[in-house]
Formats: sequence, structure tokens, C-alpha cells
Amino acid sequence: MDEMMPQTDLELAYLPSFYPFSIFDIHATKLKNDKDKQAFTNFNLGVLGSQFLNVEPQVGTKLPNLVICKKDKCTEQRLKKISSFLAVSEEQILAFKNNISLNLVQLTAPNVYRINNTFYSPTQLLSYTPSKYAGFVPSADYKILSPDTASSLMELSAYSQKLRDLMIKHKVAAVTKDKNDSVNVIFGGLSDNHWGVVLLDKSNIPRKGDRNAIGLEYDVIKPLSETSFYYQTN
Repeated sequence: MDEMMPQTDLELAYLPSFYPFSIFDIHATKLKNDKDKQAFTNFNLGVLGSQFLNVEPQVGTKLPNLVICKKDKCTEQRLKKISSFLAVSEEQILAFKNNISLNLVQLTAPNVYRINNTFYSPTQLLSYTPSKYAGFVPSADYKILSPDTASSLMELSAYSQKLRDLMIKHKVAAVTKDKNDSVNVIFGGLSDNHWGVVLLDKSNIPRKGDRNAIGLEYDVIKPLSETSFYYQTN
């Protein structure tokens, strides 16, 4: 991974690469214990952060605090952002949900994004197979492809374009779908601290202390309707 990233001495230049499901936000999806999954997420930020963020360790450990909200004012601001996005995204969220080939759309920049386990840029695609035992993406098993020779992957890109356009406009970091067809719209986060809205399909609204599909513990739950809720993990 090191050889793929241009060298820089700038502090926090690569911080966006640690945002939810970006290339440095690695999750151990195949571990059986949710606490182990969450612990690895924190460990990953520590290891890769020390390598790529160019900050002192004591600064790096405090970075997740930047995305934690406990006050009414910031919660209200977040709820307004969620409401604004949901007001215009119903059609594209439904299209994402109904496409069995799509589980994850992540946005780093307008032309740098992830769909499922493939990272897209204007000149190349990095398509990963999750690691055998832990389910890491990125992993050591990958292919470098060009957009002209990866027609099926580019079809997914075209299919998700309208959703990504809305994500850019409303500053959404990622949209994911779990095995119960619930859609998680992640607006921001770092390490095991995510916030956003979940649109439920077959599940009930969880309680504080429950865990989501990737093992992160809900610290804040605020029902928005019978089938949706605002959340923050920590």
C-alpha cells in the first residue's frame, strides 16, 4: 500500500483516506466477535495513522474526537443534513437497495470512490478480494485494471452515478447495505466513530449498546420514524 501513495510530509494530508470505507479504513469483517472487529478498527487507525498522517502519536489518538457529537446544537445540525439528503434521495436509495450487485458506495472525491471492493480513479481501478481469514479490504489479493477493460465494474459505476452525485452535494461519506437490506447512510466518521442514518427494512430500531453490521457499538440512537434512526457509534 505504501508504494501506491505519493510521499508527503504534510500533516493530515491523507486524513480523508481514513474516512468511512476509504482505502485506509480497514475492517476485519470476517472476525466472529464484534468487540474484536471494533478493536481492530481502532488498532488500524493507530498503525496506519502513524505511517501516513505525519502527526505526533498523542495527536493521532485524539483525531476520532473530531467526529463525536454529544451536544444538542451539533445533533440538530446533523439531523438537518440528514433530512435534506433524504428529501431528494429516495429514488436513488431504492435503486441502490434493489441492486443485488451493490453493497457499498463510498466517496473520497468526485472522481475517487469505492464500489463494493473496488477503488476507482480516472486512470485505474484497484479491485480487491477480501483476505481469507479476516476479510480485509484492501488485501494482498488485488488486480489493477483500466476503465476500458473492466466493463462490468464500469457498469456499476454508471449505475451509481446519480447516487454519487447526491452524495457529493450533501457530503455523504458512504452508503452501505447489510444482509437484512437495511441501508446505512454514513455522513462522517473516523475509526470506530461513525454517524448517519439507517433506513430499516426487516429489522427493529436498535438500542444504545447494540452493534451494527460491522461490529461498531451504537453510542447514540435517535428514532426518526418507525423505520429509520439517527446514530453515532463510539
